[in-house]
Amino acid sequence: MRPCLFFGYFGRTLQPTNGTLTRRLNNCATLPIETAFRHCGDRLACAVILLGSPVNSQPNLPVPKPSARSESAFIPNPLCLVAAPYLAKNQGRSRFLLIGDATQPVTEIEITPNLSSRYQIPRAADLPIVTPFRLKILHFNDLHGRISHLAPEGNIPVFSRLVSRYHQQQRKYANNPQAGVLLLSAGDDMVGTPFDALVSECNHAYDLYQTLGVDAAALGNHDLDLGTHALAKMIQRSGDFPVLSANLLPPAQLKKVVYPAALLDVKGVRVGIIGLTTSAQMKGSDARHLTFVDPVQVVKNLLPVLRPYCHVLIILSHLGYDLQSTSATVEDYGDRQLAEHLPSGAVDLIIGGHTHHILNETCLNQENIVNGIPIVQAGTLGRFLGEVTITLRDEQQPATVTNAKLSVTADLPVEPTFEQTQIAPIITSLHQKLNHPLGMVADHPDLETDAVLNDFASHESAFANFITAGMVAQAQKNGYEVDFALTDAAVLCAGLPPATLVYGDWFAVMPHADTLRLFQITGAQLWDLLQDNARRANRYGEAHLERGFVQFSGQIRYKIRLGENRVVAQATDIVVRGIPLKEQLAQTFTFVTHSFIRQPACHWEAKFTQKHLDIALFNLDVLPSKDTELLLREALITHIKTYGGVTKAGGVVRDGRLQIEFV
Repeated sequence: MRPCLFFGYFGRTLQPTNGTLTRRLNNCATLPIETAFRHCGDRLACAVILLGSPVNSQPNLPVPKPSARSESAFIPNPLCLVAAPYLAKNQGRSRFLLIGDATQPVTEIEITPNLSSRYQIPRAADLPIVTPFRLKILHFNDLHGRISHLAPEGNIPVFSRLVSRYHQQQRKYANNPQAGVLLLSAGDDMVGTPFDALVSECNHAYDLYQTLGVDAAALGNHDLDLGTHALAKMIQRSGDFPVLSANLLPPAQLKKVVYPAALLDVKGVRVGIIGLTTSAQMKGSDARHLTFVDPVQVVKNLLPVLRPYCHVLIILSHLGYDLQSTSATVEDYGDRQLAEHLPSGAVDLIIGGHTHHILNETCLNQENIVNGIPIVQAGTLGRFLGEVTITLRDEQQPATVTNAKLSVTADLPVEPTFEQTQIAPIITSLHQKLNHPLGMVADHPDLETDAVLNDFASHESAFANFITAGMVAQAQKNGYEVDFALTDAAVLCAGLPPATLVYGDWFAVMPHADTLRLFQITGAQLWDLLQDNARRANRYGEAHLERGFVQFSGQIRYKIRLGENRVVAQATDIVVRGIPLKEQLAQTFTFVTHSFIRQPACHWEAKFTQKHLDIALFNLDVLPSKDTELLLREALITHIKTYGGVTKAGGVVRDGRLQIEFV
């Protein structure tokens, strides 16, 4: 339960004491009460901190220019500071959330009256702290729920090793007034590992973070894969663990659980945390309804009020390292571009994620300091734990990153108590789920892992035929009228041996949280899609990479003539539901596919388009679409159970629907 919010204005304005900020005291009327907040009274006083004088408390940060709008056009946009207590022992820390809209210029910070008067002091530099002060920040990113590595030889602890290092640092500085420790996640805390199977049972990352005392996490793109409703429920079940995203304009279901920024008080040192989320690779059921705002502008909206208020200001970013990164799609800005577009030294540190970069392994690398702002990132899946030290020499000097490095998680000791009490019960539940039998696997060469990883775009695939048959059947079973299905290689991560199939085997094939999505397409557009697909097929003498080649269900039969190069490749003899496509060009069809279709092909598409400006590749996003919110993996498990496994009866067969002529 969070405190209620108080907003308002009133008469008396106190004169600034330091020439930097003006503090006003207002009698504030409450906002309409929402269920997430506790009503504290009808009218109470709160402190409002406003940007005031043209003097700046931090070096290198330009003073915002006065608005050209008239005073009558001034639109107040406050952030309200409310307490967000830890459930774990806090080791001299206090935690607060900044509630409001950071996608517009922020005009003030309002302080709820139940907070200590020290938070009504508008300038961090005016707060007495013991210096020099060393702030130790432990950070990880892109854990994807991998709290343990489930190896054939047994469970190999991961998260409890991070916990051991965190506890060791806490013990080391517990009684030291000149040092403190934080633990932060830069997002993608869920989706992509077998632990996803348990998220509906309250066994997810945010639960563990809240139990441990992780200070905050950025919202990652994959954290949204299960949908905003499911995400909101998980955050609420965790006891409202702080999840940050300043550049997301949150839909109604996330407004009470995702916030633009947080404030951490570490033994008197104020640490501001701004969360940022990439808009790239969004594939959740309602991803198309999410609105993301320019992250540079959002940070600039926050700087005038947060920079003076904090001793240390950190961006917890899930944008990705650089626009040139190839490990994940980065849109508009990576962390390097973000730093380049901010005032020099405007923030003290960017802690990154999304692209799984391993930065600053032994020390801070000069290449990772951009425009005076150090950038750190710690790989993926808990393989590394990042450690940064920020030193404050005195109240008047800016905070400085004085050390940064990575620790290899496998080299860290296990925290036995945490492993036994928190992790072991989850592992037990997971093994029960993963070992649940689903049926048998047919003996077919297309089901082998080598075929899946090497030949998907080379010829008709019996495995793809099984998947498309299952998608059509399950869409129709759930009341959707579909004409055909299509899939690409991105949905498959492994093959299957001819043996008994258990849930864990199928999860290894499909570890991602794709949902079934419906598209409408005209016959003429389908013709263009098939011509486009012909250009994406594998060719002799060319390295295989993800070009977005799709395989269709049995309702579509056609040939591909590769020709001498990709430009002249074409689809011919196209038949849809037994009728030549040329006779159905005005017809509208509905097809089912999965939400991440063709996204990994974006790098190839960009290169091809640059080289062949006269050829427009087919973009599925231009088609009308609707998400079913049916999880692909679970829908196909229903199909598997119906046919006794991954079997010929269920669709594991080559029937000649696709013929590729290598001439």
